[in-house]
Formats: sequence, C-alpha cells, structure tokens
Amino acid sequence: MYDSNILIIDDDTVTLELLQVVLEEITSGTIISYSDSIKALAFVKSTEMASVNLVVCDWLMPDVSGLQILAALREQYPDCPFLMLTANATKELVVDSMRLGATDFIVKPFHTNNLLGKVERLIRDAD
Repeated sequence: MYDSNILIIDDDTVTLELLQVVLEEITSGTIISYSDSIKALAFVKSTEMASVNLVVCDWLMPDVSGLQILAALREQYPDCPFLMLTANATKELVVDSMRLGATDFIVKPFHTNNLLGKVERLIRDAD
C-alpha cells in the first residue's frame, strides 16, 4: 500500500466511482475526484495541487479536455505523473499527449489489474 494522494478526473461518474474504488486498494492517501472538468482545472491551478502525487485523467470531456488539464499541470508541476484515460487511443492523441508530458496511457474499457499495474509503476517511479 502506498501513501499517495491521487487526483481523478472523468466526466463519466460511473468510471469516476470505479476508479476511486480500485485506487483505494493501493493507497492510504487521499483520493480527490472531479467529474466537472472546469472545477478540476481550477484545482490543478490551485496550491492544493502540490499535495497530489498522481493524476488520472480522461482525455475527452466537455468544457476542458484532458490535454488542457495536462498542459496546466505541466506549467506548475512538471514532474507529477499523469495517466491519460481514453476510449480512442489514436496516434495523434498519443503524440500530442506525450509532447505535453503525459506519463502513460490506458484505454477504456480497462482491466483493473492493468490500471493498478500502471498506477503502481507511476507511483514507484516518482519516488
């Protein structure tokens, strides 16, 4: 078990709840979740973001995209691991996300073991 604070952003509340339940299995830290991408972006730009060890974020959301959240994160926290969730893993998305600093990707629907493996690796590598 890790003592990591994780930020989850996904406009689909079912996916958001699933992510929260799964990630609670590997962290004793705080899990912060947003289904509203505008509020999530405000959090990423706030000083509270400094306590977050990992961001798990959907790519395609209304109002603010995962790429916009990633860009805002990288301005203040260039080393914070960022796991991009997407249902459409196109080559263009991968290139754009990597250029902006995404650490890894996971394609929806995902298997929980695959998600946990990626999250654990990102947390370990960040230490």
